[in-house]
This record gives sequence, structure tokens and C-alpha cells, in this order.
Amino acid sequence: MEKIVLFKGSKKDFNDLLSNEMVKEYTPFMELVRQYNEKIRANDWAATKEVGQYNKEKIENVVIYADDFSSVTSHVITNFPNIIILGHDIENLYIQNAPKRVEYSLRVEFEDVIEDKSSNYYEASAEEIVKLYGILNAGEVIGQDDAKKQTCVGLYKSMVLREKRPLVLLYYGPSGVGKTALAKNISEFYHGKLTRIQFSMMQTDEAYKYIFGDEHGKPSLARDLLARETNIILVDEFDKATPALYNVFYQMFDEGEFEDINYKVDVSNCIFILTSNFIDEKHVAGVVGFPIFSRIDTKIKFTQLTNDELKQVIEKKLFRYL
Repeated sequence: MEKIVLFKGSKKDFNDLLSNEMVKEYTPFMELVRQYNEKIRANDWAATKEVGQYNKEKIENVVIYADDFSSVTSHVITNFPNIIILGHDIENLYIQNAPKRVEYSLRVEFEDVIEDKSSNYYEASAEEIVKLYGILNAGEVIGQDDAKKQTCVGLYKSMVLREKRPLVLLYYGPSGVGKTALAKNISEFYHGKLTRIQFSMMQTDEAYKYIFGDEHGKPSLARDLLARETNIILVDEFDKATPALYNVFYQMFDEGEFEDINYKVDVSNCIFILTSNFIDEKHVAGVVGFPIFSRIDTKIKFTQLTNDELKQVIEKKLFRYL
């Protein structure tokens, strides 16, 4: 093995990395798994040794996407080094968002040839954040001038202070007044698709599995955060979550790290936007608890739209269909 690239970040950026390194042709991971199942597991130990040592197939590039890990059994994760070594002589190995167990096994065997790379997320300058305020006023969200202003002030202060922890903004107020739409506008400004966590779905055991991790093939919060395209994370309907789950965000908001049983992710430069239907800040503190309340940098109130603003919203939506 000449080179192993462990990439953390979005699929879009991973594809850009492959393009930059002129990786046009490669062997997909599932082909290695298929060969392993056919040639290795189907034979006895003697045959395994022979295939592994004497009949190795030379492969220039192997590319493994994050989604590939969702398509395999736990046995594949456990035996990952054998799958790539036995029967193959791989020159370059590129992996997006490897599970912790896979990364650890590779570092034990191949530490000297590992290169760590990651998405280079866009960060707005002071001048650009000032421009953002004008963009938001001319954007999809009607009204909510104070919320737009407080959002930009929060972004500006975070950029200037550059603390090693995420910025956390809480949007609260009635439904249907532009909270989620404003978050989408901000994500577009930060050059990518919004990562959206829907907390209204977090009422069952599946919620705990999503937050804390389950089988490596199942969706999880850490995996979604690793795959983000921007540093803008929308946690929608934050008030609908089971109260016990709020503790999960304590370390995330305080130290900028999050880890489950399969993945570890750095969120220190992220901007978390929490939407909710809380009535006021007293209501917020009473539901989420003071430890989380104190780690929300700015609580931003959204108000009911005026009749004139509602008219503008309706006209804008109707215009799209004309």
C-alpha cells in the first residue's frame, strides 16, 4: 500500500478530491467484498493463505464511499483489513467517513502511509456577513427584520471571537413565520445544502439509536454531521424532542465534539440553528434545562406576520406558479 487517504466530509468534496488526484478509474469496495466472500470465506485456511500470499491482484485505486459502509454486514467492518489485504495488492485507497473501527484498524497496520483530509467549509468574512443582512432582507423570508439582524450580529460576533466551539442560535415563536426558511437562506449563502435534523420524529427508541448510534449501517446524527456540505446545521422543532435527549447537546455545544459508538465528528466551527415554538425565554429554560439554555448563544424571537406581510407571502407563492 502506497497511500491511504482518510477523508472526512461531504460526498461532493470527496468527489472533488478524487477528481483533483486524477482518480478516474477505480475498483469499488463492494467488488472487494464480493471477491473476499468468493475466494476467501469459501475456502479453508490453507487456501486463504495461498490466495493472500501468492495470487494477489494488483489494483491501482480503491474508492470507498460512506454509503458503502451502510451496505455491508458487521462482519465486513470487523474484518476490514483482511478484505483489502488478502488477495489484493492495492496501491491507493481512498475512504470517505470511515467508521471508528475501520479507521483504528488501518492506523494499526498502515499509519506511515495514511493521509488525513477533510472538507474545507466556507467561512464568511466580516464584510460578507454585513452583505448577508442585505441578502436576507431581499430573500425569501418576508418580515422578521429583527430576527435577521440578530442572526447576522450573532454570526459576526462568532467570526470575530473565533472560539473553539460552535455558534448556537435558537429561533422561537409561532409556526409558519419563516424560521426554517431563514436557515435555508443562510445555508445557501454558506455555499451548500442545509443539514437538517428533524426533532419532531425523535419520540421513540429509534431516536435514541439515531442520537447515540446503533448498527453501523443505520442512520445516525454523527454520520449526518460528518457528511454535511456546510457548517450550517438546522435542528428543526427542537422543542418537540424527548427532554432526555437535550443532554446529548451539552458536550457538543460546549466542546465542539460529538461521538457515538461508530463515529466521531468535530463540530467546533458549526453554526447550529434550533427552531422551536417556545413562547419566551422563560419557557425555553423550563423545557431544555439551564445547562443547555446557558450554551445557546442567542435566543431570537420570531413574531406573527402582519396582514401586509401575509399578503406578500401569498403573492410570492402565487407568482411561482404563473
